[in-house]
Amino acid sequence: MREFFSLDGPFNKYGGFLADTLVLSLMWLLFSIPIVTIGAATSAMFYVSTRRIAEREGYITADFWLAFKANFKRATLLWLLLFVAGGIIALNIWLLTTEAINTEAVGIMGLFILPAQFIFGLQLIFMSIYMFPITARFEMGFVQTIKSSFIMANRHFLTTVVCAGLLFAVIIVGMATGFLILAAPGVYAMLSSYLIMRIFKRYRPEMDKDPRLEIAEIEAQKSQKQKEPPQ
Repeated sequence: MREFFSLDGPFNKYGGFLADTLVLSLMWLLFSIPIVTIGAATSAMFYVSTRRIAEREGYITADFWLAFKANFKRATLLWLLLFVAGGIIALNIWLLTTEAINTEAVGIMGLFILPAQFIFGLQLIFMSIYMFPITARFEMGFVQTIKSSFIMANRHFLTTVVCAGLLFAVIIVGMATGFLILAAPGVYAMLSSYLIMRIFKRYRPEMDKDPRLEIAEIEAQKSQKQKEPPQ
């Protein structure tokens, strides 16, 4: 029992994880209130969550605020793009399903318009899974972030589907239980980060390496150079 409540025991380990998740959720909700800042808040949330699962040291509030400021412009532009594109797709689906648009009037193309809107909508959701984690952890331009999101979403399709399913599951459980909706953003970020970071490390294996290992490698390289005979 003493080991269970020790500093390295399960109680402190998982209790700390739950506390971090709740704090992260509340910060995301607070910084998302203006609506237009949702992209920057989501990017900051993933910056914290991806570092937490790698056990990198830091403070949630300080790291969140740092990432929020650093990625504000790019994350906000991405969020506005998703918002506008998603709104157009949703409007098109509503018009087509309510027969506000006469699909017969546009001929055979009418048979493809509605399915195309659903495909575009799914692609938008799949890309959004990667957009903000990429913004949080990679230095990329606006267009390159979109391209990378599209490539990752389709190249790692199974992970994409799992993350999308996890997102909807967290939202449904949160709404069904009421008060747990407050923890939903952090829960999704923490859980999905395990999957997303596995993909990121395929492209950048050195990401979030233990600093102690990095120091050891540097010292080993210095030692090796000293042993090498002069040219």
